[in-house]
Amino acid sequence: MPDKYIVIGKGGREHALAALLGKKNDVYSFGGSDRIRAATTPLDADRAVPLDKELDDDSLRRLLSEPEAVMVFGPEQPMALGWVDQIRLKHPGAKILGPHQYAAQLESSKWWAKEFMVRNGVPTGEARRIKTTREFDAFALQFEAPYVIKADGLAAGKGVAIIEDATEARAFVEGIVSGTLFGAPQSALIEEFMTGPETSIFLLLDGSSATQIGTARDYKRVFDDNQGPNTGGMGSFTPVPDVTDDDQRLIYQTILRPILDGLKKDGLFYKGFLYVGLMRTPKGFRVLEFNVRMGDPETQAVLPVIADHLPTLLSHAAHGALDALRDEPWMESVAADFLRVKTNQSAVCVVLAAPGYPGSYQNNLSLPDLDNVVAGLHSNQYLFYAGTKRVGNEWVTAGGRVLNVVATGSSVPEARQNVYDLIAKINYGHLQHRTDIAKI
Repeated sequence: MPDKYIVIGKGGREHALAALLGKKNDVYSFGGSDRIRAATTPLDADRAVPLDKELDDDSLRRLLSEPEAVMVFGPEQPMALGWVDQIRLKHPGAKILGPHQYAAQLESSKWWAKEFMVRNGVPTGEARRIKTTREFDAFALQFEAPYVIKADGLAAGKGVAIIEDATEARAFVEGIVSGTLFGAPQSALIEEFMTGPETSIFLLLDGSSATQIGTARDYKRVFDDNQGPNTGGMGSFTPVPDVTDDDQRLIYQTILRPILDGLKKDGLFYKGFLYVGLMRTPKGFRVLEFNVRMGDPETQAVLPVIADHLPTLLSHAAHGALDALRDEPWMESVAADFLRVKTNQSAVCVVLAAPGYPGSYQNNLSLPDLDNVVAGLHSNQYLFYAGTKRVGNEWVTAGGRVLNVVATGSSVPEARQNVYDLIAKINYGHLQHRTDIAKI
């Protein structure tokens, strides 16, 4: 198996991938941040690469300059734009962990994903597609408040709103369909409101089989007790203790099995990560959404727990050979084409964000002595850089979510204590964070 990897992307999720893979392997980066470039060999050292545009010829050449390396896609935009298709057309044998553009619609179009679920018997909430505010007026009568409104396409984690008032919900729909909210006109969805705890299931697929690599729970609201506006995520933990072994069997039988069978039935050759967002409702587990990549900040919690096995998992997935890991002591067999990684570790991630996030916030805030902080971390502590940049010899903020502070432990409470102890030592008083992550 190869020991070279290309990490595509620039956020905290991608820094986690690069840092953990780079412990024992050669890692290249593409479209990376200053921190990721410093920790890897950048394939784009002399130019800035936009991740929200199709690949140009020069970018494609650079990505294929290490033909034996496994390409690991972090963000969703490049896959939704068809980067995987462009790469495979040029080099059919490329080792890529990311789906083709057509399959990437599982994330890039919520309506397409909803139709996939309904067609393949995957439990999910009722929904209607809305193209005009007039359609909202008609469909709103079929749903009780609060109204769950979603942008059909990609919206950087901010395309979902739960709104009590019909007039406010209609205004949100108008912002989506007119293009004023997310840059271009698109459809919206109105969905059945469901209640219950959420759980994220992370799968790694190799084209014919799958491995569950972890479960996690994240926190979207900016303030403690789930108050304030939605964000890209303020923290996460793994595993989810209230998902029992019986729950896991039920989730596999009623949700994961139909998903995997549906991919095959619909002819969707899928290699890469698949995130399945679940809610435990009074009617049972229901799928809220798919991501065709690892979540952020869930990645930052899940990967440190499986760090020793991460290169092996990614290489085998890229080669279509996950089944070869069936007899590994850290793997358990669930079905002929489905494995699950075993672990006795937990992890908690807390996001340090710029003041004012997710609204207006200031960049270029100093992060003094950050390199020395990282150098002093213990083996169970991690600091992944998200919205940062290097200015001279100093790190400063360059985004809303700035740093991901992570710690592991033998249990979620122990990992939680470890991570908040670390935050107290870092003590960047001008950054905000939630104090109730993993308070279970």
